[in-house]
Amino acid sequence: MSSDRPAPWGAGPRKRRTIATARGQSTRVRRRVAWHTRGVHRAVIALAGALALAAALPSEAAAYDEQVTLDVNVGWGVAPALEMAPNHGPTGALATTIGFDDAWALGINLGWAVHPPLTDDSEPFQLGIAGVEGLYYIDILQVVPFFGVGVDLLPTFDGTQWFVDFAAHVRLSLDYLVSRDIAVGVDIRPYILLTALSTDPVYITFQARLSILLDY
Repeated sequence: MSSDRPAPWGAGPRKRRTIATARGQSTRVRRRVAWHTRGVHRAVIALAGALALAAALPSEAAAYDEQVTLDVNVGWGVAPALEMAPNHGPTGALATTIGFDDAWALGINLGWAVHPPLTDDSEPFQLGIAGVEGLYYIDILQVVPFFGVGVDLLPTFDGTQWFVDFAAHVRLSLDYLVSRDIAVGVDIRPYILLTALSTDPVYITFQARLSILLDY
């Protein structure tokens, strides 16, 4: 995200990073917004189609009913407005969900993303995510689409200082139940940065997930 907006809680203005040119002059890092919008749109449309199809089918199984999941996520994060580093980078997370019945669950997610340095003498842009979310499952045999909404804190290091943003997100997910004890899935989470709507409004993660399911 861009670094020229003030940090929350009066931490002071964040100055835009610069890099040296061949003549020793300084110039602003140009905005990098060439992310793969077509691929993102196709992924969202495909997952939304799977959710719609699943909703139209009869429900029989009871996935996650009175179960806790332990999740490991790996994937990619996209920050369309990021100027001081590549606007995409690897991301990972550890998460857990608590299933109250065959439809509702509460999730907790702790993640981290790293956007590599733009130049050899610059620092990587790092973004943490700590959030909670309410989840609703559409339970279809071994294939389980579900969605949710949540709120988050995003601690961020821009190479010079730390700051924190507040965010809300939507989650779209699709699971395949390998067994009663193991599931694999994919998650898409668009985050709306409520404290940075005018400068850095959106962060998006695309992740694959392995879940271990435990009865309680």
